[in-house]
Amino acid sequence: MSTSDRPATPGQAPTAEPLDTDAPPRPEASPDSQTALGKDTKLPLLFSTRFATSSIAMGVNIVVLAQLTFYATDIVGLPPALIGGLFLAAKIIDAIADFPIGFMIDRTKTRLGKARPYELFIIPMWLLTVAAFSVPEMSQFWQATYLFVMFVLITSVCQTYLMTSGAVYLKRSLRGEVRYAKVISRQGMLIIFFSAAAAILLPQLMATWGTEPGGYTKIALLYAIPLMIIGLVRFFTIKELPEDKTDHDTEERLGVRATFRALLSNRYVLIMAAILMLSSIVSAIGAATGTYFFKYILGDLGLASIGGITTAIIPLVLILFPVAVRTIGAMNFARIGLVLAMVGYALVAVAPTNVPLVLVGVTLQIFTAVLVTLASYFLIQTMTYGEWKTGERIDAVTNSLQGFASQVGQGVAIATVGIIIGAAGYNGLAEVQSPAVKSTIIALYSLVPLVLTGIMLALTYLYKLDRHIPAIQADLAAGVHADTSSIKVV
Repeated sequence: MSTSDRPATPGQAPTAEPLDTDAPPRPEASPDSQTALGKDTKLPLLFSTRFATSSIAMGVNIVVLAQLTFYATDIVGLPPALIGGLFLAAKIIDAIADFPIGFMIDRTKTRLGKARPYELFIIPMWLLTVAAFSVPEMSQFWQATYLFVMFVLITSVCQTYLMTSGAVYLKRSLRGEVRYAKVISRQGMLIIFFSAAAAILLPQLMATWGTEPGGYTKIALLYAIPLMIIGLVRFFTIKELPEDKTDHDTEERLGVRATFRALLSNRYVLIMAAILMLSSIVSAIGAATGTYFFKYILGDLGLASIGGITTAIIPLVLILFPVAVRTIGAMNFARIGLVLAMVGYALVAVAPTNVPLVLVGVTLQIFTAVLVTLASYFLIQTMTYGEWKTGERIDAVTNSLQGFASQVGQGVAIATVGIIIGAAGYNGLAEVQSPAVKSTIIALYSLVPLVLTGIMLALTYLYKLDRHIPAIQADLAAGVHADTSSIKVV
């Protein structure tokens, strides 16, 4: 007689019939060393610098690639609306690719680790960038097709693998919230420093070499060769921590549907995805229209370099981030940056031809970079919350939302710029643009980012995870999840 068939003894409740379910049994909760709070907040020698190298290479690549629209319209001579539509289509492909790539990374098992092997995409990313700025002489149809293919390979494949694996790599190579804050803030400083240097130099190179045959190929090579070398330092010098039992159990039992159920139940990662998408739109619109603004509104493309110089402020600000984490909170720190950026966009909108005010405005606009730079920090928080809430670890898929949001945002921005200025009558081969085109450029460079940054600021008030993370990490370190925890996250 089975246990369930036996009559209950007096004072004993009958034994329940076991449920017939296909769901595999959940493993017994055990302390999770990967998310355990480390008491030692010191970092290994030059860890932040070594870890930042790959992100530096990708950050500069994004700066260079932002000029692809200008190159396509003013050098190759393709219609802006056509380029905008093609790049939007490419970003749709990016968005579709993000989740499968995240799912693939979550299931990667190599002797090098889970995220580390994907660092090698630094090499094809830069080689393809050189190719993108080297459009051969052929019909307009094939030139547009060539640019589309190059753009898809760079953004949908190379950048997506690098972006999706980045935060996972950090989470698997280090432990401790304060350590994460230190690495991300220092990494952010280095990314901004190198990106600013690239942005300062780029307009000068465009103004000199850009008019020569093959000039943009030379410009791309000047960036590509050193940054391929720099970008591989992280791969060669930082190893992932050994996997624990929780990693193995999670990977074995989660399928595609269960993974997405776990992802969609994490409201904080969805909030961050919305914020990052808007941030990406703001950043990409600024990068895409900045060249047009300085060339046609201020009449001096070289002045765009000054905007790059002002980004040197951000590394100084990020020095304060580890202190902010312990005092006012990381999200409040990011909100201050958004408010300052809104003031900057307003100044440009009010006085678009006043060079001193524009430069002050451009300087303040840079503060949107605070939130973008700290994105990995917040995404690691959402990974931790998701594991605590569902008992499932889906780090790469969670982080893929950053790539999804960024790619969609960039696509929307590039398409918006190309289609709108094309509809206004922009002609890249003309020396002077019409008043309607100039007004459109001003609006895209100031008013549109102002509104979107305001929406970002409002969304940050829905993100209430910051203050709960220490307690959640303590729960996970003890093998406790949301269903048995005393913590209430609302």
